[in-house]
Amino acid sequence: MIRSAVTGAPAFEELPTRQLQYALVGLVAMLIFAAIDYRILTSGHWYIYGGIFLSLILVLIIGTLGNASRRWFDLGFIRIQPSEFGRVFLAVTFAQFLAQRQHLIHRFSNTILALVYVGLPVALIFIQPDLGMSILFGVMWFVMMYMAGLPLSHFGVLATGGVMASLVMLPALADYQKERLIAFVNPEAVPEQAFNIEQALISIGTGGWFGKGYLQGTQSQLGFLRVQHTDFIFAVVTEEMGMIFGSLIVVGLMGFILLRILKVAEMTPDPAGRYLCVGIAGVLFFQTLVSVGMNVRLLPVTGLTFPFVSYGGSSLVTLFMAIGVVQSVRMRHRKQEFG
Repeated sequence: MIRSAVTGAPAFEELPTRQLQYALVGLVAMLIFAAIDYRILTSGHWYIYGGIFLSLILVLIIGTLGNASRRWFDLGFIRIQPSEFGRVFLAVTFAQFLAQRQHLIHRFSNTILALVYVGLPVALIFIQPDLGMSILFGVMWFVMMYMAGLPLSHFGVLATGGVMASLVMLPALADYQKERLIAFVNPEAVPEQAFNIEQALISIGTGGWFGKGYLQGTQSQLGFLRVQHTDFIFAVVTEEMGMIFGSLIVVGLMGFILLRILKVAEMTPDPAGRYLCVGIAGVLFFQTLVSVGMNVRLLPVTGLTFPFVSYGGSSLVTLFMAIGVVQSVRMRHRKQEFG
């Protein structure tokens, strides 16, 4: 589908081959992380947390500037986005943080400490700026805290504070982020931003049940749909393959992956293993929800891509790593028995 999305764009003709290479690297990374006992990672959670924090600081100082944001380290052959790796490793470190403080889960002071724990790297991601990834980490925090047994009264206080903080931070958003929010509420006010959303709706609507056929999508092939290989890959899939053989297939496969991850969380007796599985599942679910939602104009455009489908080296590799960590939990959910 990436190959179809970039057909006719010479500048992007190498992307499908690169994505295949990233997939192979990701498969190797998945096997490596599955072979490593996840408890080795959780035992060194402070070192991992420090590495995440340091990388996010460095990317703001020496990172590559692109699309009005500074999120990547450009190594020439690949662009590494530290926040992408944070989806995996912050889930690991925060899972151990929660497991060690289970007995304090009903204290509001512990809730504030947990919020600061995740809030510090989120603040660094927000000023890159990357609103979508910041919200993603916030959702991960919520899901893992809920699984840990956080009282609903704490959520009520935090929700109120979150709404107030959002109103305060709204003026600090980058201009293009503000335009995306305006385009969602009032498309006529920013026609440039609203144009691509309209093209995505046309792509999905005209795809019908069975699609127009591979390489036959008019909106993507004729250049009406932009960033179709990343943010709007779902529209390309639906236009060319239809609802039956396109959108339902990719959404169904993602649902299957999520159910398997939650099954692992259910079977492991280790709290840290359970929390990190739930955190990874929350990330995948929310990213899929937002990607589909912004393609059908139920949610504003945030830049979050469709897991395993959209183009992106760092994203694909880290998603495979996340699955590897879950596999590690699955293989080690029983205590060793010695005769």
